Amino acid sequence: MHERNIIERNPWWISGNVPEELIGIKRKEYLGKIEERLKDHKLLAILGIRRSGKSTLIYQSIKFLLDNGTNPKNIFYINADDFEKSGRDDLEAALDFCQQKNMVSLKDNKIYVFIDEIQYVRGWQKLLKKYYDLKYASKFIVSGSSSSLIYKNSSESLAGRITFIDVFPLTFREFMQFNGIEIQEAELDFHIIEKLYFDLSSKSNEIMGFLMQYLNIGGFPEWFDVKNEETWFKILAEEYTSLLIYRDIVRIYRIRDPLLLESVFRFVSAHSSERFSYLGIAKQNDGDKETSKQYLFYLARSHLINVSDFYTKSKKASEKKEKKIYFCDLGLKNSIGGRQDIGFDAETAVYLNCLKYVSRYPMGKIFYWLDKKKNETDIIMSCGSLLIPIEVKYRSYIDDSDLKGILSFCQEFSVRNAYVVTKTLIKEREIDGIRFSFIPLWLFLLVF
Repeated sequence: MHERNIIERNPWWISGNVPEELIGIKRKEYLGKIEERLKDHKLLAILGIRRSGKSTLIYQSIKFLLDNGTNPKNIFYINADDFEKSGRDDLEAALDFCQQKNMVSLKDNKIYVFIDEIQYVRGWQKLLKKYYDLKYASKFIVSGSSSSLIYKNSSESLAGRITFIDVFPLTFREFMQFNGIEIQEAELDFHIIEKLYFDLSSKSNEIMGFLMQYLNIGGFPEWFDVKNEETWFKILAEEYTSLLIYRDIVRIYRIRDPLLLESVFRFVSAHSSERFSYLGIAKQNDGDKETSKQYLFYLARSHLINVSDFYTKSKKASEKKEKKIYFCDLGLKNSIGGRQDIGFDAETAVYLNCLKYVSRYPMGKIFYWLDKKKNETDIIMSCGSLLIPIEVKYRSYIDDSDLKGILSFCQEFSVRNAYVVTKTLIKEREIDGIRFSFIPLWLFLLVF
């Protein structure tokens, strides 16, 4: 890494401030979590798909430290993307230069070290583990686009020494905030949601307009710098795909057949929220089952796709069942695989919202379910001991026969509350002793 690059990456060493253009719009929820974690000594990993806003959160965190009296020379920012090689030596050299330049010591001074795109540094885990175990006074914050890379190529585990924060593309609530419209948070409780519905009724058409835009262009924060659909879809289809596939996954996992990987990626983008089998995907893309399965695993580990398992108490039985697959972002999906039926897009949007919700729970996960007659329950949130079934029916009239799957699930697993996401319908009713809450999509996406 060139020394000039490091100095340019750390403008606060001279000015004492983070340049305004790097700060962006604050995502208060994530910033609050990071600020809290800056107080302890553990390594902190900020994880998420490329361009989901991790670097912006780092700059916002640096501004927070500066605003709260941290010496600018005690904050280092290193971007591993700048390294000519991808080894631990480059990282150590960069850290040595930062210490010499600012006449400080990582061992003796409380230095905040932010390392962006850490997945490009081989052996980084051992280096930071050494600093941690030797009780260096400094705090290390890393960002990366793959959770599996936290442990990849490391013979020593960082367990107990590291905490994680997952960063997602913008939820619809955040999308509204970025458009200057603040909406109060609400719990997943029908009476609270109904009150919010009446409070927002005068704005419902405006919100619906933003929802249609969100379902089209997705939740990457960079949209707010572009704000032109034609340009945006070109960026998504060309730049994002080449970065996400060829720069990240092919390079890091040393993929032997990048064309098959891209083919699987494009296939999934056209079939978000549908069920699949590994053999079926392999046949569709002229690949073998095991390689296709491995590539799907890499895509999932890099946060590009999400896989939903069949809900059952037996893990072995679940493995044999078909999976449901969801793309990471609606705009990226649309730019590669084209628009699906709005029902599929609505379900993908609900799933992504639920994914962020369950991430609050240590063992939180999302499943789907089929009864013996193949009636499906789209989404089952498992939050600790609580099961929350959700059916997405993007239409205004819903008959009892449309609810066979979710009703069957509730009866099978003794669940008393279920949710149905609709187009415009909002009501609560009881069916066979189970309380169903019918909530319009725009409102459901704003709830949490």
